[in-house]
Amino acid sequence: MSYNKKDTMRKHWLLIFGIVCCVFGRRVVAQSLLVYPGDVTNNGVVNNLDFLHLGLAYNFAGPARDSAAQGFAPEPAYPWSYQFPNGLNMAYADCNGDGIVNYFYDAFPLYTNYGLQRNNNVTPDIPIDGMAGIDPPLQFDSTAVPDQVQGGQMVQLPIELGSMENPAEDFYGLSFSMFVDPTVVDINSVIFNLSELSWANPDNDRIWMYKKVAANQLDVSWVRTDRNQKRGFGRIGYVDFVIIVDVVPLQQASPVSFENIRTMDKFGNYAAVAGDTIWLNVPSDSAITGIPSLAWEPQATIMPNPANEQLFIRASENITGVLITDLLGHVVWQQSGLNESAHTVQLPKTANGIYTLRIETERGVAFKKLQIHQE
Repeated sequence: MSYNKKDTMRKHWLLIFGIVCCVFGRRVVAQSLLVYPGDVTNNGVVNNLDFLHLGLAYNFAGPARDSAAQGFAPEPAYPWSYQFPNGLNMAYADCNGDGIVNYFYDAFPLYTNYGLQRNNNVTPDIPIDGMAGIDPPLQFDSTAVPDQVQGGQMVQLPIELGSMENPAEDFYGLSFSMFVDPTVVDINSVIFNLSELSWANPDNDRIWMYKKVAANQLDVSWVRTDRNQKRGFGRIGYVDFVIIVDVVPLQQASPVSFENIRTMDKFGNYAAVAGDTIWLNVPSDSAITGIPSLAWEPQATIMPNPANEQLFIRASENITGVLITDLLGHVVWQQSGLNESAHTVQLPKTANGIYTLRIETERGVAFKKLQIHQE
């Protein structure tokens, strides 16, 4: 009798233990991945190819991490039920650990940790240079390149991908670097706008980011988010920048180039793309013709900062346009066609944080850091 009681109690405890294992065992055993926030491809380094893979995992969901830490350190994670086409678990795309892949909350840790790499087990990404005339080109619209520039001038250049002879095939995402001469181009003034409707983006199912990674280099990524790839050629957006105010006349032209370019299809396969270089000529003062005097930076004040619903801007010259971008480079507010020395902006509803405010005037461009804090 005593033996039967013990045996029954043992069976009860085994049953309870089994139930506990069923309920909690998955979370104990399955926490088998180590995720470095931002390293979506898990190759040991964070770069613009990781952003492309956010587009492959966009809106997929799985178990959230126990830790929401976003620094570049190994974070235990539970495997998701979804994999990238190459078999890598999509939990690596959950950069902030909340259990779903989206733009701002997962792109921000990637942006913050950009360029960092693990101490070991690193597989570097090696871009394959495309060949002009054979591979699709990524190029500036040459008709928009000015013959000459001078200090304070704003330059806007359309960006084109593919050509009639070599269209972009099976296109889902694009990564590249833009190199400039920092003695000519104010690299902090560079703004990419890749939001316009085009053959690559007929439906606004895309995200993008760009980041300054060196005194002469910006890295850019653009990717669709709906698992539908495109084929075509033509304009996909534009880049604009300001020539530094105290630029020195050049003995030879200064290059601006697209390099390290790759496109990606919806299966994560990369293809080579040919780059492009344009040349900026900064002539001596005596040789400048047809360009208004711009060699100074306008003065501007903004209030309040931090701002909530409204922002008041006053400048030393008439304001012609206002542009607000987030840290990832997305335009959150844009207004043009102005002609006033003071202007009030009704701020859009957006995430709290730091933004860049570009104030365009008749005689130059001013930049301000803007903090937005909305209840």
